[in-house]
Amino acid sequence: MPRFDPETAVSAVEIQQLIAEWCRELDINGGADIASLCTADCTYMLAGKPHVGHAAVRDFYAARNERVRTQQRDGVRTQRHAISNFLTSFRGQDAASVAFTLVNYSAEGKAPALNLVGPTIIADCRMEFERGSDREWRISLFDSAPVFIGNDPFLNAAVVRS
Repeated sequence: MPRFDPETAVSAVEIQQLIAEWCRELDINGGADIASLCTADCTYMLAGKPHVGHAAVRDFYAARNERVRTQQRDGVRTQRHAISNFLTSFRGQDAASVAFTLVNYSAEGKAPALNLVGPTIIADCRMEFERGSDREWRISLFDSAPVFIGNDPFLNAAVVRS
C-alpha cells in the first residue's frame, strides 16, 4: 500500500480536486476550457490519437461542441463523468501519475435524460501531472482505455479506435 508523507498527501488531494474540476469542465462546459487545466505541452490522447498542446486540445473540443450543436437534440448534450478508484504515485515533488476509473453517463438533449439504461462508457484512465512554478498542478498527459462501451453513436464515434 502506498504511503504518503504530509506533503504528498496534500498533493494527492489537490490532484484529485483537479481531476474533479476536469470532469466538471467536461460536464458543464463541454470541455471548452479543458486546456486551462493542462500544461502548455500536454499530450491528450483521444481514441488513440494524440492532441498535443493547448491549441490542439481546444480545437478538439471546439469541433466536438460544434457536432453537439448540429447533431444533438436542441443542440445540447447532457453528461456526467463519475470518477473512482484513484491510484496515485509520485515521481518527485512536482510530478505525479494517477490511474482511475471513469464512468460516463450521457444523452442528447437537455436534462433530465429519460430512459437511460446504463453508463455510456466505463474506461480505465491515466493522467500525469506536473506542478508549475506557480505551485499549481496541471495535466501533462491524459489517456484512457474503454472497458465497456454503451450504445451511444455520438460518443462511440469519438472514442472507439479506428
